[in-house]
Amino acid sequence: MDSSTKTSSRQLTFLGEDRLESISLIDKREVLVRDLFVGYVESVIESSFPEIFMDFGAPESEQFPALIARDLDFKTWCDEVGFQAVFHIIMAAGGAYRPCGEYLEKMVAVLGGQFEVTAWENLNTFKQYPDLSNELASKCQAMEIQHERFGDFDANSLLGIQILDGIRKGYGLEQYKPGARISLRKELREHFGYA
Repeated sequence: MDSSTKTSSRQLTFLGEDRLESISLIDKREVLVRDLFVGYVESVIESSFPEIFMDFGAPESEQFPALIARDLDFKTWCDEVGFQAVFHIIMAAGGAYRPCGEYLEKMVAVLGGQFEVTAWENLNTFKQYPDLSNELASKCQAMEIQHERFGDFDANSLLGIQILDGIRKGYGLEQYKPGARISLRKELREHFGYA
């Protein structure tokens, strides 16, 4: 879905072309064509994969709440097609904190407690903002949503640079040098339950 930024397409190349698809749901006016989303999801449900992950770019994310709030009884639709939707929202600190927080609040409001929502705190961006980290944790507790953390490595260290470069290039674990691979495995194990 990230056809506007192509971030996921680049970072997930290690999955292989048969497991990765990029589509545009944005028209010439930069507006989400919401019925295309519905049609696409209905077609993907019939795939052989047990789980499907969708990464929305910024333009798609911005308009997704309108799909849920105005266009479609989203819960009824998910139930009808046998689709369990889980929402993972990445939270960054600094100048991005306020817009991330506003988006999180908007999504939680339109989802109305009918879906699982997890706010993922990017620890690398929150390191200099411990008060914002505490604020986010309190917000999540008040909204009764899950709060998780990831990115617990120094982006300016050699291993951190190798990890981020590998992510940008779409490396699989086996493509990292041993030190970076061990650090990344630790991150995946501690924050994502990946063995």
